[in-house]
Amino acid sequence: MYIDQVKNSGKPYLRVAESYSVKVDGVRKNRKRTVRNIGPLARFDDGKPDFLERLRQSFKDGTPIIDGLDDLAAHTPEPCKMRIEFDPEDDGAAFSDPKIIGHFFFDAMYDALGICDVLNKYKSGSRIEYDLNGLAKLLVFGRALDPDSKYATWEAREDYLFGVTSSGNVIEAYRTLDVLDELSEKIQMRMNTKIEKHVGRSKDICFYDVTNYWFATDDPDEDIVSESGNVTEEGMRKRGPSKKKTREPIVQMGLFIDDNGIPVSYKVFPGNHTDQTTLRPAMKETINKLGYERVIIIADGGLNSGKNLAYLLGCGNGYIVSKSAKGSTKEVKKWILDEEGYVWNEKRTFKLKHKIRTRTVKDEDGRNVEIKEKIIAYWSKKQYDYALHENKKFIDYLNDVTEFPDKLKDKQPKYKRYLVETKADKKTGEVVDTVSIYSLDKEKIETDLGLMGCYTLLTSELDMDGHEVIDKYHGLSRIEDSFKVIKSDLEGRPVYVRRKEHINAHFLICFIALTMIRILQYKILKKEGKTSSGTRDWEMGIPADRIKEALAEFKADAIPCGYYRLTKSEKGSDLARIAAAVGVDVALRIPTERDIRKLKYEIDKAIFM
Repeated sequence: MYIDQVKNSGKPYLRVAESYSVKVDGVRKNRKRTVRNIGPLARFDDGKPDFLERLRQSFKDGTPIIDGLDDLAAHTPEPCKMRIEFDPEDDGAAFSDPKIIGHFFFDAMYDALGICDVLNKYKSGSRIEYDLNGLAKLLVFGRALDPDSKYATWEAREDYLFGVTSSGNVIEAYRTLDVLDELSEKIQMRMNTKIEKHVGRSKDICFYDVTNYWFATDDPDEDIVSESGNVTEEGMRKRGPSKKKTREPIVQMGLFIDDNGIPVSYKVFPGNHTDQTTLRPAMKETINKLGYERVIIIADGGLNSGKNLAYLLGCGNGYIVSKSAKGSTKEVKKWILDEEGYVWNEKRTFKLKHKIRTRTVKDEDGRNVEIKEKIIAYWSKKQYDYALHENKKFIDYLNDVTEFPDKLKDKQPKYKRYLVETKADKKTGEVVDTVSIYSLDKEKIETDLGLMGCYTLLTSELDMDGHEVIDKYHGLSRIEDSFKVIKSDLEGRPVYVRRKEHINAHFLICFIALTMIRILQYKILKKEGKTSSGTRDWEMGIPADRIKEALAEFKADAIPCGYYRLTKSEKGSDLARIAAAVGVDVALRIPTERDIRKLKYEIDKAIFM
């Protein structure tokens, strides 16, 4: 780059330009383009001799004599000749100390999501002197690119080409966790505002689910109890129904996502809270504060309770929830098994019917509430075949005991619900309290076998087509994938922090990192003309683990004469697809530091365009 002078309305005008070459009809020709407009020469001329010559030399030296050009003039390398030898098949062959630059995408998104604004405002009103935003970025980037402990993440702060934080004390990283906990709600609200504005978000539907995370400790937290014996503060790390079947203490995390799979909000609960008890407080403390006029909450059967449904309807919202066909009332089971009313598809691999019913449930205050809902029953041959395979041992057992009744004496625990126990006298057969005789509950068996491949959904949306209800419910698989990303790719468990504030901050960091990955995936799908409405949509784009790998391995290594060699930027790579979705080109050929800074500037500008 260099300082160029041109005529603008007949007056000398300054700009920063750069030369490049193009092929025209097979002939390479030189061209130049404007990098930045500076302004009229008269505005900057100091009146001393040779101003333009001095300006050009100062720019070349990296110390421009006018303001606003430092980022373009910095560290301009002296021309030199060099010979670099490396094996193109070996990414590390010419590397001495590669530094990460893949975080440029997350850095731009962090600022664009408004997180920096929230932290800067808090810092300006406090006595904090350490690099609050830099440390928060370091914790988020570390979680997204190379998950590790908070201490190890701080230790790795030198792994980035351009310093992420100026902090030199690890204690400040833990203090940052306290601030993140305090500002968690404000950060989530600001992120939602920015996503609605720049990415787009429907406020009609939210998916909700709950999972849990275990801790690297055997000791659960005790509740804080007042002198009168009342619990004033619950311990966070508690033993409860772990998804992983562990005995270690856990916490519960409730997560809302939108219909694009992008997170909306989260809330953390003590580990001994059941799934059903989390929805109402999660709604009150997150969704209800985000300005949603009416939202349909989609959840699985674990969240299906009368209290939850009454609360949603009482707030003017709606719901789509599942209900186990086997766990339904006898009346509903009879209706499901009745062929009347079903509509089949052409290949007879799917059938569906529905009806509207009114029932009474109890709300969270114990009052009776009458609700009107649509119940949808459907059967899928694909799911029936799967259930048939999964229940093969049970069916074989039924066949065996039918042929050899003595095998009923085995009373296998998982099949006990299908046995009828009768007390009888061995000799007379009179029903008395003597010997137990077992027989099969044939009616129950026939009912449950008939329900294989059958599913039921309940919804407040009385006018919504049954197929649309099913399609929307199947989108719940994306929230399960989000939990998988947090647990596996972001290594959200086991959790090593122990204080309640640090636990919440840990999950806020995971939430931010997940949101950034999901936005990139959404942009990739949109750029490549693919839909984000399918139940397995992320497989059509780039999975989270590959995004993480591509950005973590996008590095720059210093080579002689002020130049750098970049990795993983070849055409068609995951990194190239990510960059194309954002709207930038990362395939730089032996760039200078100034070129790399320019790339970062371009990513900053393009991230939400």
